[in-house]
Amino acid sequence: MNIITYLSLIARRVLQVESGAVAVEYAFLVAFIAIVAAAGMVFVGPELQEFFTDTGDQLLGAGSGNFTNDPIPAS
Repeated sequence: MNIITYLSLIARRVLQVESGAVAVEYAFLVAFIAIVAAAGMVFVGPELQEFFTDTGDQLLGAGSGNFTNDPIPAS
């Protein structure tokens, strides 16, 4: 076995080992993003629910003809 073949084998092994480390780093990154997203949903969730409930209630009343802020006065 010559030196070039030996060095190429070592380089391949190093690259294979680093690819496993990169996969672990990506797994940690995904876990961190999931934790941050879950925490954000816990803190912002009630406000979002209230926002969508209010918006839905306004949309339900939009077609009923019950306008509270009618810009044109009735004659």
